[in-house]
Amino acid sequence: MNSLITMTSLALGPTDVPWLDANAIINQFGQFAPYAVAFIILIETAFILTSFLPGDSLLFVLGITLAATSDFPVWLAIPLVITSAIVGSQIGFATGLAVGPVLFERRHTWVFNPTFVAKAHGYFEKYGARAIILARFVPIVRALVPMLAGISKMDRRTFLVYNILGAVIWVTGLVGIGYLLGGVPLVADHIDTAILIVVIVTSLPFPLEMLREWLIRKRQR
Repeated sequence: MNSLITMTSLALGPTDVPWLDANAIINQFGQFAPYAVAFIILIETAFILTSFLPGDSLLFVLGITLAATSDFPVWLAIPLVITSAIVGSQIGFATGLAVGPVLFERRHTWVFNPTFVAKAHGYFEKYGARAIILARFVPIVRALVPMLAGISKMDRRTFLVYNILGAVIWVTGLVGIGYLLGGVPLVADHIDTAILIVVIVTSLPFPLEMLREWLIRKRQR
């Protein structure tokens, strides 16, 4: 309880936190960084408006930080952040289920129309599992896909299973990479470059999968 009170007292206003700088965020919260990362991951994956937050780089820097300190065990930090990632996407999915029908009744744009819903539903029926998992590694898309899955009325249990799987792979992978590389002097001395490389590399599977599907469809014509 004291830890939670202390963490609350450390909470800063929106203008005080460097929201786009993962390294600064980790340093700002110190020993409470895993809690801060868990909260940021939750809101980043739950809402489109907060999908700009640096989820990938936060996970990577958290891993590096955990390797350099014994303040918070990695075996506890990873499940904590995984849980937040799962909950965040479930909120996005539930929002899509609840808000989607209302939006389609009131608005009829290229997004909010029955044709789009039908296409989205067909897409998730065919590529749902891969889309949910791969979307985890792409900023903004990881908040958009759960909502679209809810709007298209994807099966709840199917989404939950792949949501959990995607969260485990994403969080464990990025935190694990940071943890393993945390002791490498080259990485520690060039942290910004390392973050950029990791974010680019981990974002590649999604566009590559889309390219693969496009090539397959082109050959079938």
